[in-house]
Amino acid sequence: MKNKILVILSFFLIASFCFSQVNVESERVQVNADSRIDQLIEIEKRIDQIQGFRLQICFDSNKDVVDAARDKFLKSYPLTDTYVSFENPHFNLKVGDFRSRLEAEKVKRELFGEFVICIIHEELINLPRID
Repeated sequence: MKNKILVILSFFLIASFCFSQVNVESERVQVNADSRIDQLIEIEKRIDQIQGFRLQICFDSNKDVVDAARDKFLKSYPLTDTYVSFENPHFNLKVGDFRSRLEAEKVKRELFGEFVICIIHEELINLPRID
């Protein structure tokens, strides 16, 4: 008889502990955080660049020379993006958005002999297009 009472009492005791952990009124989790975290999350969502590689195939102080090299490259690789930037005193022509050095090396070997220089630079690249 004592065992039955002990079993029933322990059952009700365990059940009451289990239900005491459930809050019926609120089913949502409330996060108390600094409001600047939300701003950082929004900034991070807008970033559409990742670390990668580009090939520099031309640099010159004359922009016409750089534009001619760009046109020559685009005839061979029309789907590859080109980027002309000015870093005093030269215009730089960089091509491609390569995610790995291996991809950049492959294109570098294909371009060997067509352009005077072909240097791999590590920098932020655009995310690949989804066509």
